[in-house]
Amino acid sequence: MRPFISVIIKPTLECNINCRHCYHTSDERSPGKMDIGTVDTLFRMLSDEYESVWFIWHGGEPLLMPFRFYRDAIELQEKYFGNGSHRVGNTIQTNGTLLDRRFISFCREKKINIGVSFEGRYNDVLRESSDLVRKKIEYLSDNRRIFSVSATISSETALKQKDIYSDFRDDKTAVSFSPVIPAGCSACGNLVPNADEYIKASIECYDEWLFDRDVQIPLIPHYLYVLNALGEPAESDCAHSSCLTKWICIYPGGDLYPCGKGCPHEFKLGNISEIDRVSDAFSADGFSRIIAGTVERRNKCMAECKFYRYCNGGCSIDAYYESGLGNPGGDSCRIFKAVFGHVLSSVEKIIETRPDLSDYNKFVRDAVIGRLINPGIVGQ
Repeated sequence: MRPFISVIIKPTLECNINCRHCYHTSDERSPGKMDIGTVDTLFRMLSDEYESVWFIWHGGEPLLMPFRFYRDAIELQEKYFGNGSHRVGNTIQTNGTLLDRRFISFCREKKINIGVSFEGRYNDVLRESSDLVRKKIEYLSDNRRIFSVSATISSETALKQKDIYSDFRDDKTAVSFSPVIPAGCSACGNLVPNADEYIKASIECYDEWLFDRDVQIPLIPHYLYVLNALGEPAESDCAHSSCLTKWICIYPGGDLYPCGKGCPHEFKLGNISEIDRVSDAFSADGFSRIIAGTVERRNKCMAECKFYRYCNGGCSIDAYYESGLGNPGGDSCRIFKAVFGHVLSSVEKIIETRPDLSDYNKFVRDAVIGRLINPGIVGQ
């Protein structure tokens, strides 16, 4: 069996709000919901071929699907992978507006992580219904924590990252940051952050987190960059790893794509109804096209960049929208090199100088101690 795959399931592309930066344009958000039979087919194929699977339920807004859809889907998971099996995990990524107590209780029972897309005090910049979502997060915070927050940084919030981090730091809510890319709706507006501003604020945010001895949350992707810097290297996030063939995305009607970031039609991998195994999708013409451009870009990266061993040439979809699939050097590339380079320097300084680790937060402290005790193991 193949070892592992991450699967993004988009049961609907419809949404109840209109985020300014959505990967999908209004034309793409056509009516239509995934049939439970498609889920059955997907789970059966995956259980036969892969040892373990991580499912990310995405959209559109996935909670526009009725509750019974998720109840039936998890029953099918348990049927094919085993009840309480360690072979599967689930995250549902939502705008938070439709969360209710029944669904939250269900997620707690079934160990489903809830990811809420939210930018704290600046949520109105990109999204709607901020006060409602804030109340939902307060309810989640008052109960056993099964959630995290994803904050998307735009041109208007590029320099506000410390403010956003501070809000979630005080609430002890795990948060990850990512910049808007020029895809979907954001390609039509001035939403992509200035790379230099993003870099400056991201580094400032990391430095504050690094020396915060009382912080209770990891800062993502910076914490992953720390682990990457300490490893051989360890993969950081999906945008800076060899993700092709390790990720796949399925749309409501069963169409398959290599990524969930609003892939262009030219990278379509066929339909789940047309194949016998999930890995057959990686033989499609669409996959050949994305591989050809990715190899071209990676060859250039290997020849030119000292950070290639840490990022594997970056995200192919980011590159497609920013600089062209075969070319490095887009904003996402520039941001990674600058921010990761800063993190790498700070980690190397700690390893070389062996300072008093009590000056650092517990996440960095534990990771460094793990490296010093056993150089072949990244700290957990």
